[in-house]
Amino acid sequence: MSLPTKAAPWAFHTPETAMFDTDATKRDPAESRTTVVVVNADPAERRRLVGSLQARGHRVIDFASARDAIESMTPPRRTVLLVDHQLGDMSGADFIDEIRGRGLQLPTIMTVPMHAIQTAVQAIRNGATDVLEEPLDEAVLAQSVRLALARERDEDPA
Repeated sequence: MSLPTKAAPWAFHTPETAMFDTDATKRDPAESRTTVVVVNADPAERRRLVGSLQARGHRVIDFASARDAIESMTPPRRTVLLVDHQLGDMSGADFIDEIRGRGLQLPTIMTVPMHAIQTAVQAIRNGATDVLEEPLDEAVLAQSVRLALARERDEDPA
């Protein structure tokens, strides 16, 4: 389902995309690679996640706030969301709820602090595909992205 929006697709909307993926406009628009949208208020953690995901061949688009991500609500195909539990302007669970309320059903991974069971449960209730404890292990993150995409393909009726 396509949502009416004034914003350009995530793939080409933000200056961050150009910094991290300079060949985005030269590649086949069919988007052969997975796009991971990172929404995390911590600049150092966001940079670390972007670097780790890019090193594994993913195209990455990152946002510092939930509002910025929501304003650019047209994701490319093969997209996985990686959302922190606390985004500054809203909780990660509220962010997931907001995008689901707008009709977007994207595989979503939420990061939570160690031993944050209630936060993890709320994330799953709001539609997160997976929940990962911080600090994130890069191999576990990569596996979670692969599984999120596999689940999406299994659920896609097309």
